[in-house]
Amino acid sequence: MKVWDPVVRSLHWTLAALVVFDFVYDDGGYLHRMVGYAAVVVVLLRLTWSVASRGHSLRPSISATLAYIQLLRRGTPPRSTGHDPLGLWMVWLLWILVLLLGLTGWMSRLDVFWGDERIEEVHSVLAYLLMAAAVVHVLGVVVMSLLWKENLPAAMVTGIKRAE
Repeated sequence: MKVWDPVVRSLHWTLAALVVFDFVYDDGGYLHRMVGYAAVVVVLLRLTWSVASRGHSLRPSISATLAYIQLLRRGTPPRSTGHDPLGLWMVWLLWILVLLLGLTGWMSRLDVFWGDERIEEVHSVLAYLLMAAAVVHVLGVVVMSLLWKENLPAAMVTGIKRAE
């Protein structure tokens, strides 16, 4: 069954590549900044696409998440066609961190913050939080792939998941 359209998949992998590049190429120079701003644009495009395409809901629910965690603890999390409740929270965390990194990166170049290392420190902490969240995201994908006996990374490449 078709699950992720080409726009969602291309934005997902583009964002992943931009984030990894900027984390590795962390010199604060022009290229680092432009790649960071491009990552912000990708997140904004993805948010716009979610509204325009009316695909899977991106609204997290605390009650659905708590119920899902109970089932996950029992080893019987229900399979979902889109993001499961925990995955949905992770999506928002990743996007918010990218947006905050873009904001703090931009702020660090403003005259008003010239010589103020706090903005750069916040930017650095956000970068490490983003990398930690990305690692948790990948681990979550691996765990759910094993529990559901489904290759979730392949679904993000092809856009197809097995039918129920």
